[in-house]
Parts: sequence; structure tokens; C-alpha cells
Amino acid sequence: MAYIALSRKWRPQKFSEVVGQTHVVRTLRNGIASERIHHAYLFSGPRGVGKTTMARIFARALNCKNRGENQDPCGECDSCKSIREGNSLDVVEIDAASNNGVDDIRELRENVKLTTVASRYRVYILDEAHMLSAAAWNAFLTTLEEPPPHVIFIFASTEKNRFPATILSRCQQFDFYRMTYEQITSRLRELTSGEARDVDEEALGLIANQSEGCLRDAQSALEQLLAFCPERATAEDASRMLGFGSAAAVDGAVNALASRNALEAFRASEALFSQGADVTQCLRLIGAHFHALLRLKVSPKLADTIQASPSKIEEMREQAAALSIARIQWTLKMLMRAEKEIRLLGYDRENFEICMLDICQLEDDLPLEEALEKLQALEEKMRTGGLNITPPAETPAAPPPVSPGRVAAPAPAASGRESAPPADAPAEAPAAPPSVAASELNEENAEEVWKAASAELRTREPFLWSHLDSAKPSANEGALTLAFNSRIQMNKAKEKKETLQNVVQSVLGKRVEIRLTISEQEMTSRSDSSPQTPRSEEETENERARIVRNLFDGKIELPKEEGERDE
Repeated sequence: MAYIALSRKWRPQKFSEVVGQTHVVRTLRNGIASERIHHAYLFSGPRGVGKTTMARIFARALNCKNRGENQDPCGECDSCKSIREGNSLDVVEIDAASNNGVDDIRELRENVKLTTVASRYRVYILDEAHMLSAAAWNAFLTTLEEPPPHVIFIFASTEKNRFPATILSRCQQFDFYRMTYEQITSRLRELTSGEARDVDEEALGLIANQSEGCLRDAQSALEQLLAFCPERATAEDASRMLGFGSAAAVDGAVNALASRNALEAFRASEALFSQGADVTQCLRLIGAHFHALLRLKVSPKLADTIQASPSKIEEMREQAAALSIARIQWTLKMLMRAEKEIRLLGYDRENFEICMLDICQLEDDLPLEEALEKLQALEEKMRTGGLNITPPAETPAAPPPVSPGRVAAPAPAASGRESAPPADAPAEAPAAPPSVAASELNEENAEEVWKAASAELRTREPFLWSHLDSAKPSANEGALTLAFNSRIQMNKAKEKKETLQNVVQSVLGKRVEIRLTISEQEMTSRSDSSPQTPRSEEETENERARIVRNLFDGKIELPKEEGERDE
């Protein structure tokens, strides 16, 4: 007798033998029991999850004369045997990928008019039905809408989105799901027992992970493994057969990346490439491992969602405890990026080893709590004026030149300290002069009040102070009026008006009203020019440069012409 593949030899023959898809099995059983049989069904989902198998079981159950209480076909009557052997004239399977034209559908429309031969229903199973052309669907529409009472259509497809909406609305739709890790390993264990073969549990787990929820792929890989190892198959054999290289080399690469040991990572790479491993498969296997670590790091309760043996999960727990979530995330991103670059550019070994080196050199991020504490401490120092940035000075700097019309500031007196703070460092807020504190605001002391407030504002809000340098103060009816040359500066002051009032209050000892306006010179220049004329780039740059100069107490130096020397 000719050899039969495992996927065909162990194909389910009853609803009770179907792996997973319990929602589909329950609905079909209930429909058969209550005689609520629809005329068109759509089975959609990924490849290898049992769509065609379910259609055949459903066809046998519809025509079986000795169904059990759970609506399973008996498998012994003539109808069940002929359908199982493919000899039934009342169950027709059509490959829609190769019979997708209008002429094929016209022939089908003529055949559906014929009565059944020996069964109650004539069932048409159209596999890969999404391959039908638009003209074929149009020709099929009327027949699908009102077929003869003895005809049932079952469409199987991996791409339901390609079906016309008019066809979908006339079908009962069933979505088939991918198999879980436990379902696939359990089914593979049944097959190895039925074949009387010895396969390690970890080997079955590798096959289940590689299949990505496709039971047919897992069965094919198991059949290949049994041919590769006639006696006993181990995880090492499964890893080599699947193209991962040795399991020890893969585990070595994972451990090296987790411990940031670049030397061990390159040794694992050498072992994998010397064994002829598929580098993209290795990257996916390593990525699946770190994805499991990410789940364990997020919550230990997610351990039951990891597709691995209990002993492997315990090893992952220890690794996850030593890694941060951010590091695991970046490791996964680097692995996926390396796989993409290898697929597009090649250079398998180079990209693989560069990726591993990048992961080993990746530094851990600063914990969020520690970063917040440092930021709060820095803000406190800036607020109280305790942050003094003193540049290293090996030789005393020459005093700045005094421009005409300016008076040089006196040099600070020497003190007992080793180094004095620089002149531009924020200092403690000076006390208000006696003539200002606890006095009434008037036109005579408005300039003095604003000068004292500006000094305190420089300590509290240095960035805001840089915008208020050009403000011209005046007093009117007990209110302090600040006139600005720029609307940008005035708008910035409006945003911090409450801060301005608090500063002025601390200077005067009482709260006064602050009014913000544009200077008469600025308003006159604006009225003379066109309102639609925007500010030039040069004016904007000059404004920005002035703000930066005020903020850092600097000066603007123009670039020297070629050949010009410093005096």
C-alpha cells in the first residue's frame, strides 16, 4: 500500500475529532439537530486550520443515515464511505483557483438543477473561492440566491475580504482561528503515539512555535522530523531540521544578548553559521524568546500565554528579572530591523552580528522615578538660585572691553572662598531698596520699582526675564504699565502676568495692577507700514539673538573678515 502523509492519514472524520474551532462545531451541530440548514456557508481563516476538513465532515453529517446524538457521521454507511473515499456523486469538490471562469460557473449552474443520486443533499465545496473572477461571481449570484432545495454550497477561503458584498450577505460566515500552542502540541503528541514514535516534548514545542498556529504545517514538520530521526527525535534534532542550528547555539545567543556579553554573542554566531542555520529563522526564534520575556516582565500572570514548556518558562522568569522593559523592547526592535535589512539587502552574517553587538552595547535607561527625582532637584536649585555653573578657569580671563558710553562694573571683592561665582550666575534676589519697599507706586519711583522687580525676576524666571528686558515702566493711577517694543514680548508677558504681579508685590509689599501695552514708537512704525507686510527673516533673527544675548549676558560678535586679526 502506498504511503499516506500524516495530515491525510490522521485527518479528522467526526466533529468530535476536530482540533479547536469549537464555535463552528457547535453551530453546525445545532443546525443539523434542529433541521435549520442554510443553503450557503463561508468558512474563512488562515491556511491549515481545518476549513476543508470541516466542510467534508459537515457534508457527511448532512447525508449520514445513522448519525449519533452529537450529530457525528457514523462513518460506516455507504454515504459516509463514498464521501470519505471521494467517490460520491452528491459531494463535489471544486478548486476555484483553477476553475474560476464564467464557463465553469455556467456549467455548475446547469448541474445544480439535477437531483441527487443517493443522498439527501448535493453539497458543492468550492476551495479557494476568493479566486473566482468578478464575471464568475456575477454569473453565480442568482443561483446562490435561490438554489434548488437539495443543493448546499460551502465556500472555503483564506481571503474573505475579496468576496463581493452581495455574496457575503447570502452566506452564513464562520471565521476559523489559528491553533494555540497547547492544541498543536496535544495533537502532535496524539500523532506520535499513533505512529508509535518517540519525540521529546521540547521538540514538539519547537514545531508548534514554528507553525504559527497552522496545524497542517506542524504535521508536515513532524513528518519530516520522523524521517530525519528514525529512532528518537530530540529538541536538538528538531532545531537542526527546522534551520535554527543547534539548540545550544541558539540558547547561547539568547543568553549572551540578555547578559550583554559581546564575546559570547559572536561565538554563538560562529556556531550558528558553521552549522548552516537560516539566519532569519534564528532571528525570529530569538525574537520570540524576548517577546516571552516582555510578557513575563509586564505581569507574571501572562505566563500561561507563553508557548513553552514549564521548565523553559522558569528559565525565562530568571532572565526577565534581570532586564528592564525598555531594554527588552529595544532588543525586539533591533531584531526585527535586522531581519528586515537581511531580507532586503542581504549580508546575512554582517547584519546579524552587527545587530547582536548593538544589543550588547545598549545601555539601560534611567528609571523613571530616579529621573523625576533628579529633575525636581534641578528645578529646586534653579528656583532658589543654588545652581551655579562655574566654567573651569586655569588662567584668569581678560576683562571685557568697555564700549564707549558704558561704565565698567567694579571687580568683585576678594573673599575667603577658593573660587567666586561668575558674574552671570543667578544670584540671590536682592532686597528692595528702602525707598521702594512699603511705598506707594508713582511716576517717580516706577523705574526703580521695575528695576528691583526685574532683578528678582531674573532669579525666578530667567527665560521670562529675557523677554522683558526692553519693557519701559510707567505708573498711572496706582497701576504699573509696561510698554514693549515687540508684540511677541508682550504676549509672553501676558502668559506670565500672574508671576509678574507676584514679583512686583514682593518688591512693593502690596499687590498692584499691571498693564501691558505696545510702545508708541512701535505703534507708529506699524501704522506707517502696510499691515500685511510680515516681519523679515533678518528682523526675526535679530529679535531671537537679542533674547539669547539677554538670557546669557552675552554679546553679539560679527564674523571677522579674511585677513583681519585680533588687536
